[in-house]
Amino acid sequence: MTLIRFNHPALLRGLANEALTRNLIDSNLDNDLKPTCKSDVLYRLNEQDDSITIEMVVPGFSKEDILIELDNEVLTIKSIQDSEENAKRSFAAVDFEKRFKVSDKIKSDAISATTQNGILYVNLPKTEEAVRKPARAIEIA
Repeated sequence: MTLIRFNHPALLRGLANEALTRNLIDSNLDNDLKPTCKSDVLYRLNEQDDSITIEMVVPGFSKEDILIELDNEVLTIKSIQDSEENAKRSFAAVDFEKRFKVSDKIKSDAISATTQNGILYVNLPKTEEAVRKPARAIEIA
């Protein structure tokens, strides 16, 4: 059995250059078509006995830059930045939007939010029916 070695660097180099060029062109077209990109924002859900807290990383945003809405059991948290002001800057915080389905077991009129050190805390208090009851021992008769 004879092994034939194929080594054609010019062909391989041409394929690599074509792929690189295609990636550069495609990425530039995407940037032109989408001047403002939406980002996936990091968040964590913490459930306590009487509430659920959403902790969301929002560095570079003040409380005036963030809009929180509850509509038809959907909680929307998004950035609302002045795009003209951002166009003048060489860097800016990336826009984001995140939606959460809210159960009817949440007191929608008591939802509150605070920011501290680039983290947004949204507190969703539970209704009385949804509050977890402590475990109790059941005696065997």
